[in-house]
Amino acid sequence: MLKIRIRAIVGVMIFLGYFLMYVVRNNLSVHIVDMAQAIKRDEILFGNDTIIARCCIKRAGMSDTINWDDTKVGKLFCAYHIGYCICFPIFHSFGDKLGPTWVVAIAGCISGIMTLLTPASAYYHFWALFLVRIVKGFCAGAMQPSMVQVLRYWVPPIERNHFMWAYCGITTGTFSTFLMCAAVHYYSRWPVGFYVSGGTQITWAVVWILVVTDYPRRHPCISEKELEYLFNTISNIFPIKMTNAQTPWRLILRSVPFWALCILNFGYSWMIISLCLYGPLYYSKVVRYSIYSASALTALPFFLRLVFGTILIQLYHKYKNRPEVTRIKHIRKYFIIVSHVIPGLLMCVSWMLPVIPGPHLLTIAVALTAAGMDLTLDLCYELSPTFVNPINTVIKMIGNTSGIILSLCVGQVTYTYKNLATVWKHIWCFHALILFISGVVFLIWGETEVQPWNQTRRERIPRRKYMIHNMPSMMSNIAEVEEESLRSSLASSMAKVPPS
Repeated sequence: MLKIRIRAIVGVMIFLGYFLMYVVRNNLSVHIVDMAQAIKRDEILFGNDTIIARCCIKRAGMSDTINWDDTKVGKLFCAYHIGYCICFPIFHSFGDKLGPTWVVAIAGCISGIMTLLTPASAYYHFWALFLVRIVKGFCAGAMQPSMVQVLRYWVPPIERNHFMWAYCGITTGTFSTFLMCAAVHYYSRWPVGFYVSGGTQITWAVVWILVVTDYPRRHPCISEKELEYLFNTISNIFPIKMTNAQTPWRLILRSVPFWALCILNFGYSWMIISLCLYGPLYYSKVVRYSIYSASALTALPFFLRLVFGTILIQLYHKYKNRPEVTRIKHIRKYFIIVSHVIPGLLMCVSWMLPVIPGPHLLTIAVALTAAGMDLTLDLCYELSPTFVNPINTVIKMIGNTSGIILSLCVGQVTYTYKNLATVWKHIWCFHALILFISGVVFLIWGETEVQPWNQTRRERIPRRKYMIHNMPSMMSNIAEVEEESLRSSLASSMAKVPPS
């Protein structure tokens, strides 16, 4: 008889959670092409381009188009990351009080509702959609660390590499978003894409709260054998708030390897987020592909990242404990050369050549970043196994600020200098330069060994408590107490007197 392990079901739900989280995160990148037909669509079109534009307007309908310029589009892209970064400093206390399962369910349900309200808010006012995007980013900032916390309660350390497929929902959701949104544009109008993804996320949130619990012992369907196995293989998991309270932040903020890792993840996030946000717009507006081809070309490098990254991670975890591998010092830095240095160089070389970065160059550069898919989390474990959750949270928060910066900068640059191919050449090469510099910084100043502050706890001085003692009354048993103490003192004194 086939026995279904509950922890496998939890892993599937986390995979779907990451999948839907990135669908509602990136679907605006594709839908914005039809949502804002007036985004510098006033270029002079000749021949077949005029026919394509008219067909596009006829399919979408003039009532579905909104007059936004490139700066407003950049603000909409950055709004999600603003909410994502704001959430990190304040969600921990709520997560500890409600439990990570309820945090994920409530945040997922709110995010789904906000996705359903996206078309209405877009028609109503620009700042209404801006606020909706902030709330969606805030919900994602609460969901992602909470799902990691749930996975820590359910997955033993010895099985961690076998559950890496749960994290692959991030990359799977990223490349699937562009394909699904392209299908929506082909068969229907852009608001349908938000309705489908929002309704699906609400349904997932309801199923999540029914089949997932915070701890294995609370699950009603878990077998005694699996519960005993998890109890014996998983050590004590401390809540996020308790772990953060003991984190020696002063020592960590003075640590050069910590900041080198922050810069490494910042450059990695910058390159990935830039293609997610502006890939469909660049391919459709500048390179002149159709919306379907633009979506497929944006999805291709993320599909290759999923395949190459999964193979590379599994091979590394399989052979990392072998003697011939352990003898290689700083083996993780070799991954950085592949994920940061080489793709950065490939893109920066085109800066000095009369070549406009196209699908081939962008696909190869982003696909090579697959070597860094699990790099940040692994390096956090290597620097500090004790405080891996708080430092990983801070590193992710700093990395997502890249979405705010690049969205505003690219929107302002394209609005000022128009969407010319030469302008976008400088934009993509600048993105690659940041990726390259972040990799070089870590190769010079980064570390892959446990840091001294890993064994340090932040000392918290307890507050002095003043206790009020009531004076005993005449009717209390103070007499008996004094009599007993007198007898004990007399007995001790008699024992000290030597016999005559």
